[in-house]
Amino acid sequence: MKKPEHKSAGFNINNTVRLGTEKAPAKLTVQTEERKLELQAIADEHNWTVEITVASDQAENIKDFEALQSTKSTESAVSTKQANRNDPCPCGSGKKYKKCCAA
Repeated sequence: MKKPEHKSAGFNINNTVRLGTEKAPAKLTVQTEERKLELQAIADEHNWTVEITVASDQAENIKDFEALQSTKSTESAVSTKQANRNDPCPCGSGKKYKKCCAA
């Protein structure tokens, strides 16, 4: 039996790209240079990648920036899942949970 290739449907690959990264920068349009500097300072503070265009004849478009601000930080997420019997032990020994800490 032939093994599926890495990019085939046999594997669940999470290909989502997060907004505000180098692959998907937030695209903003502002009317003044001062507003551009203000938004750039906030983006730098949060390590977001943004592309800001100054166009005085267009309306301000900061939807991507508002979306970035509304997302919650994932740094505070804590896993409460316990290991099953056949999972690797969370203590880091490399043994199965049932033969290590569950025994």
